[in-house]
Amino acid sequence: MHQLIDYCRKNFSLVMLSGFWLIALLNPVFKKYDYGAEFPLVMVFGVLILALSIYELKKKREVTILEPLFLIIFFLAMVASFYFSQTKNTGLSEVMAFSSMIPLYLLFANKKNDWYEKFLEVIAIGVFVSVTMGFLFYFFYADDRIFGSFFNILYHANKWPNAFALFILMAWPTVLFLHKWKFNALRIFGLAFLLAAFLLIYSRGALIVFGGQLVLLFIYFFKRIRIKTVGIFLLIIILGLGVFATANYVREYKYQNIDIVEKATFGNGESLSSVQERSAFWNGAVELIKEKPLFGWGPFSFRYAYENFQKTFLGNADHPHNIFLKIGAENGLIAMTAFGLFLLTILITTLRRFPELSQTKKDFVFLLGVAVVGAFAHNMIDYNFNFMANLMLLFMLLIMIRSTVVVKDSKPRFSILALIIAVIITVFALYEGTLLVLSQAVNPAFLSYSFYPRNYYVATAQHNIVEHDFAGALKSLKQEEALNPLDPQAPYLEGTTYCDKDFKGANETLCKDEFGKALNLDDMNNFSYYRDYLELVNKNDLSPDDQKFINKAKTLLKAYFGYVKANIHFTAYTDNVEAAYEVAGLILPYLTPEEAKLFQQERESMLQTARTLRANKPF
Repeated sequence: MHQLIDYCRKNFSLVMLSGFWLIALLNPVFKKYDYGAEFPLVMVFGVLILALSIYELKKKREVTILEPLFLIIFFLAMVASFYFSQTKNTGLSEVMAFSSMIPLYLLFANKKNDWYEKFLEVIAIGVFVSVTMGFLFYFFYADDRIFGSFFNILYHANKWPNAFALFILMAWPTVLFLHKWKFNALRIFGLAFLLAAFLLIYSRGALIVFGGQLVLLFIYFFKRIRIKTVGIFLLIIILGLGVFATANYVREYKYQNIDIVEKATFGNGESLSSVQERSAFWNGAVELIKEKPLFGWGPFSFRYAYENFQKTFLGNADHPHNIFLKIGAENGLIAMTAFGLFLLTILITTLRRFPELSQTKKDFVFLLGVAVVGAFAHNMIDYNFNFMANLMLLFMLLIMIRSTVVVKDSKPRFSILALIIAVIITVFALYEGTLLVLSQAVNPAFLSYSFYPRNYYVATAQHNIVEHDFAGALKSLKQEEALNPLDPQAPYLEGTTYCDKDFKGANETLCKDEFGKALNLDDMNNFSYYRDYLELVNKNDLSPDDQKFINKAKTLLKAYFGYVKANIHFTAYTDNVEAAYEVAGLILPYLTPEEAKLFQQERESMLQTARTLRANKPF
């Protein structure tokens, strides 16, 4: 016991970082900080970073100017974007998560550290535990893509195979370097096991990035490639393909597998819609940047702000599937430029000093560079740094690269900037953590004091409506609208309030107007808005808005029937199906007899399909 305590004391930073990262990676509940589930871990890291700042405060460091400068500009721009945010009830978790990486980098990147090889072993452990979890779920649940440890067990639709793909793209080059390239039978099979898991993600984008990583490795190691090396890698590929085929063969006894040819040739509708939506997201993000170039629309605002540019039903997302466009649209061009210059500074410094390194260090830096390049390449077509495990791993890779090329760290230097930012983050973490605990243990109303109330006011209004506290509901909804004027739920619930017959101030005109406001904010994602609006339409006195929403509902339903059959975006698991069923019934009087007959058949088929899929849903 004394030896363990002594080891932890001498290796405090390694133990704390390794322990937190493994918990972030492998826990089955606290995942994806941007929508709140991982916020408790963000707060824990916010406190941990202060402890690390104090422990590492006065260590030998290289003097640098540009990296801290660009990081502080990035930090201030993110804070400003939150202050001016159009969606102030969201985003704090994202600000805290990214901001906590700044002192982490400043503490370790400009000093020589002796524990990196041990951290590589921790990465390897995390990789193989996560992959093993992925295989178990692949065999015993209906999901046709492996997702490793990137899931929330409390919500059956919350699984993120693309986040798992990003994790593997960052991790596998580090596994190669482990133990100085020594390949035994266990390591060969381990890499084959990892390759098979990666293939089972069925991500074309990730495979393209992986191919690019292999090309970089081939170019760099070309002169050192031997027949034995080629044989080892061919063996890994053959074994990996064998595990891949075996896994699918075993799984087919219970579940249907993805058609590989169909996936590769965009034969399924979801694959094609995914490509089309990404293009729309990128264009939409550019338009959002044009409208608010300095500080953006606010952290985690894309889902709300993009609704004005959305072209296809359910074609929305939490981000524009591109890290730089996301930062530009949500945090502004100042933040995007500062972050880009920070990365460019690391690249230039590394390239300038690379020739002076020993061969072992060159290999180490290059492999980690391949991991980082893969991470950013993947995040140019997707975005999965909204998981603490992925975000932290990215910055640890950058830290290890930059630390390896440190030239002079002879004098102890205070990392005051890291300490100041860490103190700010810790204060927010303790404050928000206290409110979160009190809201769960004492009274949810404590969240009204939070900088991160998220859905508190909407949830409170819904509760008030059920309890017939209509004045309280309207008050909460006004507070929600003040924080997030882009949220369609607020006017929708106001409409629900004014339509409630038990409300003394009930007013059908105000009710319909509020439903119309909700539809004007979001007419591409929620059929319940259409349902409640159309129930108030007078067939004999149609307004221009009435006709507009009837035509829009008709167009959306034609596409939506196919969405449910293919279960695109897991829509068959949502209440949208029942709402769409009712909307289809409400617009039947406005259709031709032939259209009405077809819609009646399609809506019945849609409902039955959804019920069948739900009966077989995982978890």
